[in-house]
Amino acid sequence: MKKRLNRITPLLIFPLLLQTTLANAESCEETLKRVETLYNNTVDSCRQDPASDCSGLLVRGTHRANPAKGEKWDVWNPSPKAKELGTFAASWMRADGISYEDPGMSTQNGYLITPIDQVRDPETPVHVYCAFPNDAWTDFRDDRGCGNNKNTSQTEAVCQAMAPPITSANTWVAHFTRFNNDRKQDQLQCGFNMRNPMSSKDRVDAFRNFMGARQVINTREFQTQTEFRLGNPKDDELPILAFFYSDQRGLNDALANQRDYKNKTGKDRNVIKIDFPRTPVSKATFSCARTTPPPTQQFCDKYIESSTWLRRDDPKLGPDTWSLEVVPTACGRAIKDDQTDRMFAELYNKHKNDEQWRQYSVNGGSIRRQMVCHLAATFDGKPVRNKPEWNLEPKRPYVDQAKAIAQHCNPY
Repeated sequence: MKKRLNRITPLLIFPLLLQTTLANAESCEETLKRVETLYNNTVDSCRQDPASDCSGLLVRGTHRANPAKGEKWDVWNPSPKAKELGTFAASWMRADGISYEDPGMSTQNGYLITPIDQVRDPETPVHVYCAFPNDAWTDFRDDRGCGNNKNTSQTEAVCQAMAPPITSANTWVAHFTRFNNDRKQDQLQCGFNMRNPMSSKDRVDAFRNFMGARQVINTREFQTQTEFRLGNPKDDELPILAFFYSDQRGLNDALANQRDYKNKTGKDRNVIKIDFPRTPVSKATFSCARTTPPPTQQFCDKYIESSTWLRRDDPKLGPDTWSLEVVPTACGRAIKDDQTDRMFAELYNKHKNDEQWRQYSVNGGSIRRQMVCHLAATFDGKPVRNKPEWNLEPKRPYVDQAKAIAQHCNPY
């Protein structure tokens, strides 16, 4: 009889354990509240520790392995390059002017990492080794991704070890903006060291400088993410807060990552949608994953027929003002609001490195605002979208939509 009880007991316990696990699984609404609270928590430190320990969102965009190409990896584990460097890359965003328009690296999905103060056993926290206010091509850097970039001629160390040391937001910005018209030279920057054996005060100060520097350049660099190097976790021990997708193209991959993570680790993690900010002054929004397909949408194969730089005299901006003459396709002229991001992305990817575009990139979303105005406005009973050419000037300031329309899509 005793033997029989010993054999039966595990069978009785297993349903109880399973029931407890399911009961403790966090709902999507609970995860959403945690995400929104972190994003909107704008403290400048977490008591004696850097603000990254209890606020903001640690974001990593991911690509799934393609078995058809012989690829095999789990998106939440360190890549071969990360193992080589001893760290992996992620970005950080928060509601107080530390923002960017997408997850980067042509991704539409990824995961959020739980900050140190919220990690509970048996998960292991990941620590910030260094923080770059702008994407820094850290896979090409030594010192665990925090030091010198082999692609640049100037030798760089972490900011505090530069000669002279860069120990404030203002000195970082001055160093960075010396090269602000050459996209390749944007790699020429330093990251603020955050590693032990630094004192807590030094780490807090370093992260304050990171935040201050990003806030200064955020409008100019809105299309580019911040970048951290984080200590590698052991396989399957990364403290994931949630999986995410940023548009419908990324939903299936996010759901597949959630499924694979559950199958391998036994941990439930929710999938949320992040609507990244559309302008440097707007904020991200968050919602629970939409698992049913949206209504069928007809996307354009091509939104822009042609786009060419020319100089024009402008009554407000002056003579010889650079203007981008855009001719939309017939499909592009007919789009609704849900496709303006795609149309702008096509234009941005074609011209983002042009000197004419970058010279006035401090104006943030001005080009996008002018483009959307052409799609939305009607003057003298005629839709502006039907004009043969749209002329968009990077020099124009960013204004709200009502003002753009009031100024006939030519804000000044």
